[in-house]
Amino acid sequence: MRDGPPLVVLVLGGTAERSGTPAEASPLALAPTPQLDSLARDGRVLGVRLIEDEAHVGTAAPLLSILGYDPAEHETSPASYLGSAQGEKLVDEECYCCADFISLFRETVADIEPGPLRPAEAEALMSVAAAAIQRAGFRLIRHGASHHLAIAPRASVDERVPPTFCLPGSLFGQFPPRTEQHAFAHRIARDALDRHEINEVRRDLGGNGWDALWIWGPGGVPEFKEQGRGEEEWSAHGSHPLWRAVCQSAGIRLGTGAGTPASLLKAVTRSLKKDRVVFIYLRRGVRDAFLRELRLRVHGIADLDRRVIGPLADVVAKAGARLLVLPDSAWETGFGRPKSDPVPALIWGKGIESLRELPFTEAGAALAGEPIAPGFGLVEYVRSL
Repeated sequence: MRDGPPLVVLVLGGTAERSGTPAEASPLALAPTPQLDSLARDGRVLGVRLIEDEAHVGTAAPLLSILGYDPAEHETSPASYLGSAQGEKLVDEECYCCADFISLFRETVADIEPGPLRPAEAEALMSVAAAAIQRAGFRLIRHGASHHLAIAPRASVDERVPPTFCLPGSLFGQFPPRTEQHAFAHRIARDALDRHEINEVRRDLGGNGWDALWIWGPGGVPEFKEQGRGEEEWSAHGSHPLWRAVCQSAGIRLGTGAGTPASLLKAVTRSLKKDRVVFIYLRRGVRDAFLRELRLRVHGIADLDRRVIGPLADVVAKAGARLLVLPDSAWETGFGRPKSDPVPALIWGKGIESLRELPFTEAGAALAGEPIAPGFGLVEYVRSL
């Protein structure tokens, strides 16, 4: 077991903009965050590049880096972790894939978060899509909302098909799969869904429907041969499905999921009595508002600062621990696409002295100088200080 104080890692999912965004337009810069500002004055702000490869944006790679694992040595497809967590088994040369329902306006991708649909409507469209892609050798697996999974022979899936979040504003046929069965699955699902009466009625009423199914991100069963932390106890809290699935695959004990800030703080307090590293992932109300109004995203960050940051800092101080706060990705303004730009990281707590006062923003990370890279070394770096 390593010496030194315990570490709490708070991940604010989807809160950072890419570094090219003007500071005045950044939600992190606009949001009133007196608690984070206070921690930044007493601690240190630096930049960290969680992913090196642009192809890894929007996958499990940033989460792997935060947990201390090299994304280049592990599966990065979200479907790999979500499928494994659901207990879905692969046979022969099969792989997991992400399968997302999308909304179209004529031939343009208009919405990658269509709905919400009534349960009966969603069930009907799921059945239609499942029957359609089964003809191409794909099995549709239920997951949640409009985001689901598929299982197919690896040879049938084109790994170069971009993630769904890259699609808004592009033509549906702009990125055609280069394998015959994958292209066939997209085509027959689109044909079956587009003419379904549920979608026709929703369009007539001015709403959006599940007009097509986008399959992307093939991956296999996650393997973690070396945990890299010896006999140390680590735990992870947070309700986001991908976060919990990655932690579960990595053998990190899962704590509380959804709940109030008070219940989260109690869980963290308990974890600090036995765990050397405690991870928390919060995303609700921040990234969910990305494609809506900027003010909602600013409000989400301010709400986290008021309800979580201050009380959590008190818990950390009482435990004689350290706190590391960072986003999981930088997001491109106006498109909602993650980028590989460095994100700000804030270190505060026992044994940490301020070297230079910088804001916990994208601009602060840029002013801090050369970012920590590769990012999967961040946790060990903070613990070594």
